[in-house]
Amino acid sequence: MTAKREFISTNEVAQILGISPFTIRRYIQLRKLKAVKLEGSYRVRRADLDDFLKAREVETEEELDAPESAETKPPLREAKSVTRETTSKRTPPASEETKPVVRDAKNLASKTGAPRSLVRATKSKSARKSQTRSVKRSKEDKS
Repeated sequence: MTAKREFISTNEVAQILGISPFTIRRYIQLRKLKAVKLEGSYRVRRADLDDFLKAREVETEEELDAPESAETKPPLREAKSVTRETTSKRTPPASEETKPVVRDAKNLASKTGAPRSLVRATKSKSARKSQTRSVKRSKEDKS
């Protein structure tokens, strides 16, 4: 006859329940599962494991008996469409009408001698170099 040990390790509990030992330790830390620390590691009494399983069984039965709460939630597709609608309202996309205005503003800034920081922020490095060359040439032509 084999005698059942009163205390079992977290790894053994994990094997019995078919879940990760990390999850068992988390249950212990959250005080959902009673345990004792012996020689630096947690041990669970068989009676406490049985109590834990009974408590979990009641919770799952309650979850299954309450389909009304699941019906009140919108289906996932509807939830995604609501999210898309609310996020699209935040920042309107650039329309075709605004693009020429921005381009005209850049050209105006470069022609009127606006500070280079304005022009630099909107153009690539190679575009800035070619613009500087053209500005230098136009200044030389004026003199």
